Amino acid sequence: MKVWIYTDTSKIVGDPEHLKVFATNETAQVWFKQNNPEAVAFAYEIILGPRYLAKTFLVLSVLLLGLADVFTTNTILNLGFAELNPFMHVAQTWLGAWWLIPKLSLTYFMMWLLWRSNNPYNIAIVVAFCCTPVLNNLVIIASSR
Repeated sequence: MKVWIYTDTSKIVGDPEHLKVFATNETAQVWFKQNNPEAVAFAYEIILGPRYLAKTFLVLSVLLLGLADVFTTNTILNLGFAELNPFMHVAQTWLGAWWLIPKLSLTYFMMWLLWRSNNPYNIAIVVAFCCTPVLNNLVIIASSR
């Protein structure tokens, strides 16, 4: 992953306008065209530590668990059982097959909130909590056969 950094040498170090950091080259080019056409930004590689990798893995686990919950819930519904979560039951009643939209929207919202956290241990607790409905669904499926 790279960032592009522009230094304004006419400003003193610490001045908010001294450095500009851009996430993409395209963003830097747009800013230069509007503000300083003769300037350049240099690309620097970002060094990500193991905490960042753990955080990424944990947040992606929430997505996989959300998809597993959808799959196992559909299996339970096909077996003739009903949804026990009252919010999802209302969504299934009102939206029919489109109940997946609020379910996955809540999953993506939770992923966004977790991504903002800087503590991987708290994220891990939420991931463990997200395992609960999937495990419950698997027990229901296993007991029905």
